Amino acid sequence: MKCLWGQGNRYLRVTRKRVEISPKLARIILAGVLVLIGTVFTLSDVGLLNLWKAQKRIENLYAQIGDLEKKNTTLQEEIEKLKADPFTIEKVARERYGYLRPGDRVYRIVTLPVEENGGTVIPSSLDRSTGTP
Repeated sequence: MKCLWGQGNRYLRVTRKRVEISPKLARIILAGVLVLIGTVFTLSDVGLLNLWKAQKRIENLYAQIGDLEKKNTTLQEEIEKLKADPFTIEKVARERYGYLRPGDRVYRIVTLPVEENGGTVIPSSLDRSTGTP
């Protein structure tokens, strides 16, 4: 096999052909390429739009973390109070679980429903008042 490089006067020559493009067509092609690049940078998977959404999500997650940390400290304080303070234990037992001491009385306040048509109060069998509350 003969080498084309350096054989006497014959060298490998590459000739170029000039392609003539009108300036208007060149501007249109350039604008199209710039629009394509802008679209890719804006709307692709790693584009600016997804970056903005991810930053908003990170801010929301940091806010949720802050709220959960506050709730955690509140619950830790409540745990410490329940371990040490008998008054707090009694308060929780009465409010959450309805425990009573012997001799305690429970008063239940009943609100009367209001008719929507006439706006009059429907008295119950326990109501002894004559006027509207």
